[in-house]
Amino acid sequence: MKQYDEYQRLMRYKYGYYSFISLIGLITLNYFIGLFSNLQWGVTKDLEMLIIMYIVILFFVNISVYHNAYFRKNDNKKVISWLFLITGLFGLYTTYQTFLIMPEEIILDGKIGRGAIQLFSGLLFLSIPITTFIRNRMDKKIEKKER
Repeated sequence: MKQYDEYQRLMRYKYGYYSFISLIGLITLNYFIGLFSNLQWGVTKDLEMLIIMYIVILFFVNISVYHNAYFRKNDNKKVISWLFLITGLFGLYTTYQTFLIMPEEIILDGKIGRGAIQLFSGLLFLSIPITTFIRNRMDKKIEKKER
């Protein structure tokens, strides 16, 4: 954490706390849904937990990127964003190919299959450059108004 400034550390701790509370709440909600209605929306309970974790990770990463707390002070945001964009597009492409060849990997008997892990990984990597782009556009718009 030495490579982050005070504001970045504060934002990471703040949204890390919110993410942790969200994770506990979603896992508890999933437990009670399964307990009282015997509803299972994933092929396995382990997969359900993994998808819940991906949702919380997506929240944390995007809110950290938006508040300029994801990249370290000396990181080249453009290069890293382009790498994440390529990785995310590749992840979504492999998910699409999996869906074409074996759709039961993604959805099996109305339940989410293990192929959704590729989908969420691709979305995670793709969301970072999109959020960075949106943040940069907003900063430029605010900077333009100040002049």
